[in-house]
Amino acid sequence: MKTPASQPIPDPAARRKAMAIRKAHAQIEAAHAAALEKMPAGVPEDAFAEPLERLKRGTPVVMVLGGAGTGKTTFLQAVRRMGEGRQAFLAPTGVAALQLGGQTIHSFFGLPPRLVDPAEVKPKTARRTLMKKLERLVIDEISMVRADVLDAIDRCLRIVREDDRPFGGVQMVLVGDFLQLPPVVPTVEREMLALLGYDGPFAFDARVLREAEVDRVAFNRVYRQTEEEFVAHLAALRAGRNVQAAIEAINAACHRDHRPGKVPVVLAPTNARVDAYNQRGLDALHDAGRAYGGVSEGEFDIATDRLPVPETLVLKVGARVMAVRNDPARQWVNGSVGTVVGLAADRAYVRFDASGQLCEIEATSWERIRYDWNESGGTIAAKIVGSYSQLPLVPAWAVTVHKAQGLTLEDVRIDLDGGAFAAGQTYVALSRARSMAGLSLARALRASDIRVDRRVVGFTMAFEREAADSE
Repeated sequence: MKTPASQPIPDPAARRKAMAIRKAHAQIEAAHAAALEKMPAGVPEDAFAEPLERLKRGTPVVMVLGGAGTGKTTFLQAVRRMGEGRQAFLAPTGVAALQLGGQTIHSFFGLPPRLVDPAEVKPKTARRTLMKKLERLVIDEISMVRADVLDAIDRCLRIVREDDRPFGGVQMVLVGDFLQLPPVVPTVEREMLALLGYDGPFAFDARVLREAEVDRVAFNRVYRQTEEEFVAHLAALRAGRNVQAAIEAINAACHRDHRPGKVPVVLAPTNARVDAYNQRGLDALHDAGRAYGGVSEGEFDIATDRLPVPETLVLKVGARVMAVRNDPARQWVNGSVGTVVGLAADRAYVRFDASGQLCEIEATSWERIRYDWNESGGTIAAKIVGSYSQLPLVPAWAVTVHKAQGLTLEDVRIDLDGGAFAAGQTYVALSRARSMAGLSLARALRASDIRVDRRVVGFTMAFEREAADSE
């Protein structure tokens, strides 16, 4: 076990910490079970009956696309619930994999952390049995997966399974929204992708999708927001249509001080701006505060891994915080915002804004998963190979737009500062708000803040038309 070198833990405290970690593991299992048992409020029980039926029919590739708040996360929970033991859940980044309860694409397939020439991919020997037994592979956040990576997955599976069908005959479920955050592709790698014959860096540019039978599913119903006007404005900004009218309407309603009596979470594009907000908020509090040290076990390296909560988390009474895990007892959810009202050696006490409830927050664990084949059970086993234990709280005077993806927030203030720097970034920020009443703008939106990739818009609109025609 590794602990922060600057804060050695005496034996009694170490024992308490170990007990907290074991308790957190039990909480994670309970939370996972609860998520599988109940759909989030606002999503009908039968909302995903048709796409789930398509999976059961064995369609080779099912691509599920939808805007913010259309139920993609709930759909993934439903897919997990219907699993027969030979499916795996992957994501393009470590943080996304931790939140998904799965593994990263690169670690699962043993791919290098750089541009991949699919023709040169050689599957890792240690993973061959698992790949042979796999029946369904689910990839979340498909918008952040590069074309070369998807083709490398295809080649690995074809080689190992000695099956020349797309993805070696494994059913693929690709979930996300290409009009939200794109893959990170440095200029030099973008040029190399072009030399390899790719039209662009997105997963839909992968060669394998040209020969695969793709069943298109479009989630169009928004559950996060209920105001028709707000939903329409967000849809316009997402697709880059009637942008000026949407900007003017949102500016007229939301370029103002935030609504009285509510403290919003500020969303900003850069870490530097977010850190400045949070540091100012913390410095303004006169409480002495406490520092909580994160603890890693197994294959979880604090020095190199991107952590869901800082290794050293400094809290003070009065601090604004956000929960970054669901509570097994459902007192709070990922994205719940509140104020610290008390601190103890190994826990914090937070009063959450939405419920007004005072909650005791103890350490929980994020588990690093590795899929292995269970020969005796004939199933794919999600083996825990490492964990990171820390209080599931982050400072919440401000959060980056990137880290807010997937969250629903009651009170949001957008500070774009010098402007958005990625396609879809402004849409992601605005669509975190549940209502226009709970949304405010530090400065008025500009047309230059709405960045869309026309190729992506064209693909998405065509996808939605074809999905509608196939229903």
